Amino acid sequence: MFIAHVKQPGGCDYTIACGETVWRLKADTREAAIKEMKAEIIGELDGSECRYYEGHWDEHALSNVTLFEVSNEENIPVDEWYAEALKIVKDTIAELEEQADKAEFEQLKERYGDLNNV
Repeated sequence: MFIAHVKQPGGCDYTIACGETVWRLKADTREAAIKEMKAEIIGELDGSECRYYEGHWDEHALSNVTLFEVSNEENIPVDEWYAEALKIVKDTIAELEEQADKAEFEQLKERYGDLNNV
């Protein structure tokens, strides 16, 4: 499997990689992947779908393309990661609330005494 990381010039002021994306290519060989990328980027040079017109490339012109051959792929269980992290956060909050409640209870006992012995 081949993927291509493509970048447009400039980008933006954000940290979310504006002007960048990853294409999953259909090609099975390096040569076919390069041909597929060229067809996608340049278009058909017979004029039917060429992306060059009026003296320049269209607004989607790229500044860089990097081709990667992927030998293995793995789906990452991000939903499980989020659920695990959320459970830790909720457990931590519950523990802190319990500690605060106990501390408040001890302060009230000191102030008013043990009401069970009245």
